[in-house]
Amino acid sequence: MRSTLEAPPRPPDPMLPGMGLVMVSRDLYEDELARRGAPRASRRPRGRRKGVRRGLAVAVALVLVSSAVGAAVLATRDARREIHALRDRVAVLRAELAGALERAEGAEAHAADLAARIEELRARVAELRRAKVRTVVRTETETVTVTETVYVPNGRDVSVEVTGYEGMVRIYDVRLTHAYGYSDLIGIAENTSGRVISYAQLGCSFLDRDGRLLATSMDNKQDWRPGQTWGFVCSAEVDATGGILRVDELS
Repeated sequence: MRSTLEAPPRPPDPMLPGMGLVMVSRDLYEDELARRGAPRASRRPRGRRKGVRRGLAVAVALVLVSSAVGAAVLATRDARREIHALRDRVAVLRAELAGALERAEGAEAHAADLAARIEELRARVAELRRAKVRTVVRTETETVTVTETVYVPNGRDVSVEVTGYEGMVRIYDVRLTHAYGYSDLIGIAENTSGRVISYAQLGCSFLDRDGRLLATSMDNKQDWRPGQTWGFVCSAEVDATGGILRVDELS
């Protein structure tokens, strides 16, 4: 029978079938070995098994201890790094604090300077009050004249005469305007004669409210091509309220 770790091997039972022959053969084998002087086979002691178990337990314990030591070493390195980082941060904060203190001292000095200047100004104001100084403010008024151009529609206070030149010229959009002390008759004339007019002249009369003549003027054009328009302007240094535009010459 094979031995196990739980219990030592038992001797064969002679009452079992065939076990008697096994025991006789074993006894004969041992007697033969004794006669020849050979040592009998001995069983392994149980203490050796316990030693193996203890060795395994010790090895496992060493592995666990090594792991714990490695973890402790890593934790120590991390702690040292954090300590160095904290030291650097503390140094930066100290430098910032020193700068803030320096700026605060400068601000206090500036505030003291301002307070001294304010006191000086107050003293000067008090001195002026005692001297009873009176300030006189003079205001100058500037008058600005704005010139506005007023258009009088054609046919109202303005008349156009083309007697003798019907069909040769067309005059429209005539207006009476005022600017810078002048009265102007402006409008558009178109050559409808179908030929080139070498010389054209328009005459203007400026009237007051009662229809009295204030001034006359004229405008002319040369080489006036057929179908071409002409923007004419007649001016006089009067304040007219009406006007007459007429065709004086077409040649």
